[in-house]
Amino acid sequence: MTTLTTDRLTLRPPLATDAEALVPALNNFNVSRWTGRIPFPYGPDDAAAFLAHHLRPTPDELMLMITRAGTVIGGIGVGSGELGYWLAEPHWGQGYGTEAARALTDHAFEVLEREELVASYHIGNAASRRILLGLGFVETGEGSAFSRARQAEVRHIKLRLARDAWREAKERRR
Repeated sequence: MTTLTTDRLTLRPPLATDAEALVPALNNFNVSRWTGRIPFPYGPDDAAAFLAHHLRPTPDELMLMITRAGTVIGGIGVGSGELGYWLAEPHWGQGYGTEAARALTDHAFEVLEREELVASYHIGNAASRRILLGLGFVETGEGSAFSRARQAEVRHIKLRLARDAWREAKERRR
């Protein structure tokens, strides 16, 4: 079981008891609108389905809950080489997204031995754009994908982080 720690956060595998934190955090259109897979409204059945899937992950995915002082404040994962994350709205603007994404990205390259990661952000999501570019991701094009929260196709920017670019970004952080 993978658990990562940073100065302020613990990223740990999901627990069955996380449903209590997931429902209020994700039943917020300000959060779910920036994701592709999270529906809105988000209820107990959605949390149960999410947890049922992630309590038995496949070998190609790693899903972790972002916690601060034992409280779930978000989620982050890598599945099929794609980085994705969300944070509960009260925790925006405090650097937690960057801290969690940096920890998982480092883990993906150092431990999981990824050669590259991909990610995307919905056009208009300046916070995710900042996080991903700060990690060394480079924009590779535009696309669209269905957003369950918006019930529509949403335009997004695709990004890629190669191992060499990750190494360079990590060196700049030292």
